[in-house]
Amino acid sequence: MLAVPAALTFFGRSLVPAPPAAPTPLVSAFTRPEPAPAEDIAAEIRGRILDANGDPVEGAAVRLVSAGLPSVVLRAAKSASAGRFSFAGVGPAPVRVVADHGPDGAVSSADLRVADGRSIEITLILSTTGSVFGTVVDADGHPVAGATLALQGVPWTVPDATSDAAGAFRLTAVPREAMFLVATASGYRAARVSLPHQDDQTDREVRIRLAAAPAVEGEVLDSDGQPTRAAIVACGGQPSETRTASAEDGSFELPSSTIGCSAIAQHDEYAPSDPAAVVDGQRLILHLKAGGSIDGVVVDERARGVASFTVGIESFSGAQARSPQSRGPRSYEDARGAFRWEKLAPGSYVLTVAAPGKPPTRSDPIEVVGGAVASARIVLAVGGSVIGHVYDERRAALEGVDIRFDSVSSIVESSARTTTDRGGQYRLDGAPAGPFTLRVQQQGFRVRLLSGLRIASGGTLTQDVTLTSVDGSASMELGGIGANLIQIPGGIALGSVFSGAPAERAGLRAGDHVLSVDGEDMEQMSLVDALQRLRGEAGTTVSVSAQRPSGEIVDVLITRAAIVR
Repeated sequence: MLAVPAALTFFGRSLVPAPPAAPTPLVSAFTRPEPAPAEDIAAEIRGRILDANGDPVEGAAVRLVSAGLPSVVLRAAKSASAGRFSFAGVGPAPVRVVADHGPDGAVSSADLRVADGRSIEITLILSTTGSVFGTVVDADGHPVAGATLALQGVPWTVPDATSDAAGAFRLTAVPREAMFLVATASGYRAARVSLPHQDDQTDREVRIRLAAAPAVEGEVLDSDGQPTRAAIVACGGQPSETRTASAEDGSFELPSSTIGCSAIAQHDEYAPSDPAAVVDGQRLILHLKAGGSIDGVVVDERARGVASFTVGIESFSGAQARSPQSRGPRSYEDARGAFRWEKLAPGSYVLTVAAPGKPPTRSDPIEVVGGAVASARIVLAVGGSVIGHVYDERRAALEGVDIRFDSVSSIVESSARTTTDRGGQYRLDGAPAGPFTLRVQQQGFRVRLLSGLRIASGGTLTQDVTLTSVDGSASMELGGIGANLIQIPGGIALGSVFSGAPAERAGLRAGDHVLSVDGEDMEQMSLVDALQRLRGEAGTTVSVSAQRPSGEIVDVLITRAAIVR
């Protein structure tokens, strides 16, 4: 006859054996020691997971944890069909098996010790326990919304809870093993309260009071470990997003509202720091990473090096909060046309090169990686020529009219300019391929901008111009949609839309993010390139795709008009 153990351990409705008091093995319906091969040093713990009705539970999370340190998970598995699980190769140290499965609840075995190479089989029955509910308030007793409530002391993952507008929260199916409840909220010190042990499934109410946290201090270090100025972004994209800058000694301060968020440092010459958690009472150290470099060469249409030129960053697309364009253009003198630009934040760059007698020329996008060197070869265009006459309203030729190219680049100026002769005739060389704008101005007349012009490399375009005498306050006329553009992180937006202008009549609004113009993507396009595409002769059309701040996409076809200002 089989001997039945006198003591069985009940834990969360699980039945598991206590270690035998005598060396002679005991056998029960819940424990079956099995002989192991002589060469086995460690055996296995196996068993089944059942729900409260005694039905097998497939897919339960089952973990083998240290009995002395239940938060240390040694193994993890999922229960298979019929609720089966097993952990092979278990050593002699005492362990526990814990399991949980959503609404079915959780369970933990008593301490188990696999000795003498003998395997153990157990059955664990999941059960739900009571819930923990309550409110989170500040020092003055006002409710704190959005606080996160998390359990501690449980060797498996239990979903957190969040307080509502009234500060109320509820955590359901709280395991017995839960020892503490921790509340964290932006702008407050974390609070931890003890949870009294419970033997039944009753609910427990907890009131947590949070104290306001002080500002968090920090420091920015460059890739060499030296303090430096940098832009700081905390809680990016969240309602509590905060932007600040470090001082010359690298120091900065973030408001307590950023506690619980991540923060990064950004700099035009370095790769951004890794995100770091903003923690109450801990000094935040942000380490910038090494930037990248561009090794380039500038040549003419015959592949000969251009000895004197200027290079600037026309557009930039990357993780930076700001564009490195603010660093301004650089001039180079090199017989081979070589240049090197170091300390660049990672991202995609479009450079503009200007040289005497040549139109400003864009590079293809150049991908810069932190700590690496990118190569670029920029071929300066031959440029075209614009010829014609300038007249007044009575068709009389105007002498001495200033003519140049308008807004050819965001960062370099075109050196091309000319004036009309006594017969009102002009010739302007160095025209870009287009679209480009011709700026014609003479004292006593409105400035005339002729946009949407295009010319083949080395070609000639004839363009006669008629100027209108200044009348009242209007001093400029151009063809366009009647809107101002602004640069924003990630692209270009409408800064303002003129009342009654074509853009307004088409339904565009200030703040709309311009996605494309005539099918051309604006993501890597500079402000002046977008401007040149929206301008054009009155009566012509342009298609625009834009995104509202709400996320709505609008596609419109706009007929340009003469804009007089």
